[in-house]
Amino acid sequence: MCPLPTNMLRIRVIIIIVRGCVRHNPGAVIASNATEASLYELRSSEFFSDHSPVAAGRPPGVDVKPVDLLPGATVSLVSFRNETPVQIAACNDHACVHFSCLFNGPVDVAFGCHALLLEAGHLLTSYAPGERFSLTLPGHYRNVELMITPDTLSDLAGSDYDRIGDDLGRGFCVYRNGHNRRACDAAARLARLIDDATPRRLLIHAAALEFLAWHLGSYQSQEEGGPVSWRERKALLMARERLLLDLSAPPTIAELARETGLNQLKLKRGFKALFGHSIYALFQRERMDRARALLQRYGVTETAMRLGYSNVSHFSAAFRKQFGVLPSEARRGALD
Repeated sequence: MCPLPTNMLRIRVIIIIVRGCVRHNPGAVIASNATEASLYELRSSEFFSDHSPVAAGRPPGVDVKPVDLLPGATVSLVSFRNETPVQIAACNDHACVHFSCLFNGPVDVAFGCHALLLEAGHLLTSYAPGERFSLTLPGHYRNVELMITPDTLSDLAGSDYDRIGDDLGRGFCVYRNGHNRRACDAAARLARLIDDATPRRLLIHAAALEFLAWHLGSYQSQEEGGPVSWRERKALLMARERLLLDLSAPPTIAELARETGLNQLKLKRGFKALFGHSIYALFQRERMDRARALLQRYGVTETAMRLGYSNVSHFSAAFRKQFGVLPSEARRGALD
């Protein structure tokens, strides 16, 4: 059995429950705090219930707002604030498909000998009844989670169910998808409606279905987005650090492969599996995020040059592809 990461704290209670857990102790979630050595035992069915935080066994700082959509389908807005990160190990006591969107990250998810890194904007689809998970959450965590039984999903989704049906039939799937704008926008609308002082159920139902539709539409078989081993994860984290070291002059894939000891195929597949993006897409996302910050201080041409662009029109096209507006429009506050 693979060792769990040493940086696990207690916040994971939320996540672990959300994704599933221990086969030999179904329904229990165990979370330990590295400084307090405290212990929590939770059931996902209770954690996402209308019970009081004390009755549900939730740790301090956790807020769960569940909404029943229809028999076999529930959506919850989960938030957590703590001074330090938290880790937990947990178990799912009911067989539901989980569709989630992370608003604040990063979050480490470990199961078996595998791991996934979730960042803000990532989507996670999971179906793992009885599987053991370990999660490490940041001090500020916010997530929307839609839980639905396979039968209810099949009834609602119709032919779209075929995208995930085979994986559910095998009894296990975990798929992380990075930054699907439509699904993330739908998740944000859903979270605002759930968090409203006077929640309007019909609007929540409509927003939940929209979120489910875009989330399911982005799903790909786990064959494509499978997890990576701990050894490869370490090499991939090193490769990402090297890739983003200089956003004006990225290394080639061949150079990354030589420096990390992974062949190019494993490097490409590993980036997609661990980070949710291809190598180029991850680099461009970080590059354009830096461009957005630089545009607050510099003009379009100077920003382009600082990021290694010799052609300003190429920079403008890349920026517009990322944010939907031109750099000149961003300087005028179009993204504020």
